[in-house]
Amino acid sequence: MHTTRTATRALAVAAAAAAAVTLGVTLPGAAAAADPVLPPPAADIFPNVGTADFDVQHYDVDMQYRANDDISAVTTVTAVAAKALDIIRLDLEGLTVDAVTVNGRNAAFTREADFPATRHKLVVTPAAPVTGEFTVAVTYHGAPTRHQDPDGSFEGWMPTGTGVAALGQPVGTMTWLPSNNTVSDKATYDIDVTAPTRTDGQDLSVASSGNLVSQTVVDADRTRWSWAIGTPLSTSMLVLSVGHFDVLTSTITLASGRVLPEWSFVAKSASDGDRAYINSQRALIKPMLDWLEAKLGPYPGESTGIIWDRAGVGYALETQDRPFFDGFLSDKVLLHELAHMWLGNSVSPDTWSEIWVSEGAARFFEAYYGWQVLGEGDPRQIAADAVKNEPADAWKNPSVGWTDPAQLYGWQAYTRGSFVYSALMNALGPDGFDEVMKSWTKTYRTSSVVTGDFITVASAASGRDLSRTLNQWIVGATAPLLPEDIVRIEPSGTVTTTQGTAPVLPRSVTPVYKSGAGTAAPVVWNTAAQDWSKPGQVTVTGTGADFFGAPFTTASVKVNVLAAPVPTPTVTPTPTVTPLPTVGPSPTGTPSSGSTPLPTVQGASQLSATGSAPVLPALAAGLVLLVAGASAFVISRRRRHAD
Repeated sequence: MHTTRTATRALAVAAAAAAAVTLGVTLPGAAAAADPVLPPPAADIFPNVGTADFDVQHYDVDMQYRANDDISAVTTVTAVAAKALDIIRLDLEGLTVDAVTVNGRNAAFTREADFPATRHKLVVTPAAPVTGEFTVAVTYHGAPTRHQDPDGSFEGWMPTGTGVAALGQPVGTMTWLPSNNTVSDKATYDIDVTAPTRTDGQDLSVASSGNLVSQTVVDADRTRWSWAIGTPLSTSMLVLSVGHFDVLTSTITLASGRVLPEWSFVAKSASDGDRAYINSQRALIKPMLDWLEAKLGPYPGESTGIIWDRAGVGYALETQDRPFFDGFLSDKVLLHELAHMWLGNSVSPDTWSEIWVSEGAARFFEAYYGWQVLGEGDPRQIAADAVKNEPADAWKNPSVGWTDPAQLYGWQAYTRGSFVYSALMNALGPDGFDEVMKSWTKTYRTSSVVTGDFITVASAASGRDLSRTLNQWIVGATAPLLPEDIVRIEPSGTVTTTQGTAPVLPRSVTPVYKSGAGTAAPVVWNTAAQDWSKPGQVTVTGTGADFFGAPFTTASVKVNVLAAPVPTPTVTPTPTVTPLPTVGPSPTGTPSSGSTPLPTVQGASQLSATGSAPVLPALAAGLVLLVAGASAFVISRRRRHAD
């Protein structure tokens, strides 16, 4: 389920690579005494709904729909009892029961109704006790009702502008279907609904979960819609929707090669703008399912699509195969409900007090998709921000162990639940996280689970004991500070610098826990009092906090300070003194080799390094030649450029 009152936080995080250092670690103070312990699975928050007396295998529903307030039906329930039963209790709210048979024989029945206690029972007394496989056929009629939950929300038989949306979560399916209406009992279904072919001059359509087997004209005024659901499904995830719809169909081939039929139902009352947007969202179903299969394994449904109508419930619901959207839709909401096909529908909470395993997961996968597909912030930051920003009192609300049904869709299920998955990804990295989730959906496909099952699978799939870490995030009464004891800091190595130069130290380090390496964490080095002017080895300490907020202090950072090299002195060789030629023409026109001194030129510099002075006229001549050559080169370059 996705409500319009909640939102996912996903902020960016960047982890820099750690440089090579030799590190030790000083562990923080002992916090192990406060380690939370996972409580035993809690009783269902709806103790008067459902029973463990038998396990339903199949529902066969044959309904005549005339109007929202006028239906009749025969539902046959096939179930298995492990021990002899002389009383069979089904959940059914409202409606009038006309007859009941058990294994084809008439059976006595009574009704029980206690609205404050959420108790609505059809109590059947068979002609003889039943054991093993048995069938109960219930004939009934009337005007189905909507159901209100303790938190004030509604589900059940919800009227729309042109028909009805029958929504089941958590217990609303009993308003139209006699059933074992508990999330832990999964069954297959055949749903046959005969309805008017047209009402108010428009075609009337019937949508459900599974596959549309047939659409048969019964007579001039009625059409029979037949749906089959072969994947075991709890009653809470079943949908039945009747109304004026545009029925949109396609065939979707997933990247895995799986071919899925799409049946989508969009209310004819949708505006042109709504229709255009809905179609753009339908185009996302394939890439979203491809992405989810890469993270969670094979798609567990039989078909796909959406139902878009206005029922006034204020939420979207993960009804099997085609989620229901109450007049609104977005990519994140669509992703959330599609993720539930794996996490909530296939792998379901054993009781509603374990709902964090599904709602927390779907919320986290919104952020995960936003990061990998939409370029949004890293979802691993969700848990880090929770430690910093969540009020202290919030942590007193555990994700499991609560008993108030009004808390069903509260902070502890959606928001705190998403923290758990964020913390898990931080402990394992995205690839390790994906492996855990694939193992989770494979191990418990079409099954019901408790929190301890998740911890067991996560530890086994990762090869690490994650119980302490996950327990703190699931039920800890304070903000998680120590996921596990920090054993050491990695990586190892040395840092080297030269005398008088401060070393370049790593910006982050990687804490290693008892179960393995964690996420890189920033570190601050205490270098203010260090003297780098002397050679030798210097010990530097650094402090920081790991991703989960646990403080650490490095204790043995070794920096090798090398002595600065001694400069090599420059030796100037003594030049050989050669007599300078006499300036002036010789009788033969060649320079004389005499030793007549050159005349002194006023203002000329004297070079004392060699003990002799330069010949200024010769230098000037050379300079003229150099300038002339450079000018010629520049002119040549300009001409070539102009050409």
